Amino acid sequence: MLERSFTVDVLKVVAAQFIVWHHFSAYGPMADTMTLMWPNLVNWLYEDARLAVQVFLVLGGYLAGQSVMNKPMHKPWVQIAKRYLRLVPFYVLALALITLAVNLSRNNIHENWLPTEVNTWQFLAHALLVHDIFGFEALSSGAWYVAVDFQLYALLILLCHSLQATNSKRLTIGVALLCVASMWQFNRVKELDIWAIYFFSAYGLGVLAAWAKRSTFDTAVFCITAILAIGALWLEFRSRLCLAAITATWLVIKPKGMVHWTPMKRVVHRLSNSAYVLFLTHFGVIVLFSSMWNKSHFYDPQMAFALTAFAWLCCVGLGLFMHEKAEVPIHHWVSQKSKQLFLRLAH
Repeated sequence: MLERSFTVDVLKVVAAQFIVWHHFSAYGPMADTMTLMWPNLVNWLYEDARLAVQVFLVLGGYLAGQSVMNKPMHKPWVQIAKRYLRLVPFYVLALALITLAVNLSRNNIHENWLPTEVNTWQFLAHALLVHDIFGFEALSSGAWYVAVDFQLYALLILLCHSLQATNSKRLTIGVALLCVASMWQFNRVKELDIWAIYFFSAYGLGVLAAWAKRSTFDTAVFCITAILAIGALWLEFRSRLCLAAITATWLVIKPKGMVHWTPMKRVVHRLSNSAYVLFLTHFGVIVLFSSMWNKSHFYDPQMAFALTAFAWLCCVGLGLFMHEKAEVPIHHWVSQKSKQLFLRLAH
């Protein structure tokens, strides 16, 4: 296994923890109590820790770029359908569990961040990954990311189908041009943040980073795109784009090497594999612990921090457990059931 795989693991694990702590600062009433003693810390978690999602976007593009590299896309809808079935089954299960947690906690939490009572159309829109497009209230803090990730992957597959031929240069240039367009224009329009084009600045950098060591041409395209990213930052500085560019550049310059698997590295690898599940399920844990906090009538900031830290560990533990006991079996079952269908569609 390449050293870069471990680099990706570390980035995923660290970014996932920042996202969880950001949501504790945004949604948990315990954060209000912690603010009394650590206002700067809570404010940083709320304002800046959420930028870690840019790392996920770059890594998503990087891994997707590796998966499609030099592969013909004669049946793009098959690849898009496979991606949908990879993302959605556990996502729907997570939404159902979160909805249960919300219903159990509704009498103890009277905050506007708590989702209202879910209806059938709202749940269906989430399952189809179009809830933001049709204006439905989100049932979870991570729902928007799943929808955007699917859009980005579908866009990449369609680009591969349209532009990739015997020579991959045309595809590389197409991805780079769309990435630059996003950096310079679309990523600056807040109203577009429910569409893939808004986030393709980070995702495209990840794709180009994955292709950069394929040839000197791909390396040159990545370098030019990175320079144009600096220009886009000069036009309008955005910390999210700055972090995305740094992450993608690090993925390119990080040398390859073999991993010497220590117990700690294996733990990091497991945590990395469970990052998607952690991203989907931690909101439910936040809801339950927020309900417990409101019922307890504690007011001590140190107690609030200790309980938040314990809740965070519960989020990580639940992510590991649900990944290994639910997500992986569900994915294998869906793959087996859909295998024959995709074989027929591919011919």
